[in-house]
Amino acid sequence: VRVNIVVQGDGILADFSRSDPQARGCINATYGVTASATYNAILHIVDNEIPHNAGCYRPIRIIAPPGSCVNVLHPGPSVAGNTETHPRIVDAVLGALAQAIPDRVAAAEGGTSCNFLFGGVHPESSQYYVCYHFEAGGWGAASWRDGNNAVVVPNGNCRNTPVEIFETRFPYLTKSYALVPDSGGAGEFRGGLGIRRVLEVTAPQITLSALFERMKVKPWGLFGGGEGANSALLIRRKGMPDFRPFSDVFGTVSAAKFVNVTLEQGDEVLLQSPGGGGFGRPQDRAVERLLRDLKEGFVSPEAAWTRYGMDLSSMDHDLQM
Repeated sequence: VRVNIVVQGDGILADFSRSDPQARGCINATYGVTASATYNAILHIVDNEIPHNAGCYRPIRIIAPPGSCVNVLHPGPSVAGNTETHPRIVDAVLGALAQAIPDRVAAAEGGTSCNFLFGGVHPESSQYYVCYHFEAGGWGAASWRDGNNAVVVPNGNCRNTPVEIFETRFPYLTKSYALVPDSGGAGEFRGGLGIRRVLEVTAPQITLSALFERMKVKPWGLFGGGEGANSALLIRRKGMPDFRPFSDVFGTVSAAKFVNVTLEQGDEVLLQSPGGGGFGRPQDRAVERLLRDLKEGFVSPEAAWTRYGMDLSSMDHDLQM
């Protein structure tokens, strides 16, 4: 996805002409998704009192060539255009605007919904069940604040599911559910943290599909800010010593995208969402903010030194705590 942003009088042009041709896979966006993502990004930086109606959309012009990844043509697949490509378009538009208005935009957020789908027959009720789960990730930092921790992508409008509800409805045992230390990009303002969740299968069988992004390309930072951490999706079959990619264990073509894998009782799945990018140079982060990060466990002592240059050994013990 590539975009040029041009301000033209009292209007603005988002030109996606340099974006790649539509893909064979399902990540293509329809024109409607691309337009929605562009509006989403631009409305993030204007007065939030402006009503969202036809009048505020009219000054925004969009060029998205048919047959591109931002304007897919039939029969090109597009199921992930909304969950994956929409947030990446938002990031692209904000990244372009950062060159003109750096004080009003944020670094890249997680940029993936971490689509986790499963179903089967519940062993207690003998009823069919199915779940389409999103995992919340870190959002990008801005010039005045840290990124939000564990929030669904900007177009998601979804909440996380409490562990108690998840375990009541579906045959999983939650072994752990926590923010991931050091997953937010370092910076004067730190990127938001992603989540790590480990689930153990308690049913005889569960059928699982997944569609993740951000396993290779990290969410970028702005103006010296560091990258957020990658996402992860791993499996530990019953009796295995450690977690491994699904592609290694089940032979799927992709470690991030696959359908209809069968898990069995005692198998464990690790889901990790990405962190958000940082904003500004890490060495400019206020000491008070970094100490609070250490107290909360958002940043490890090792990262405080390697990323921020803070030597805890030379500090008063009370300050360290």
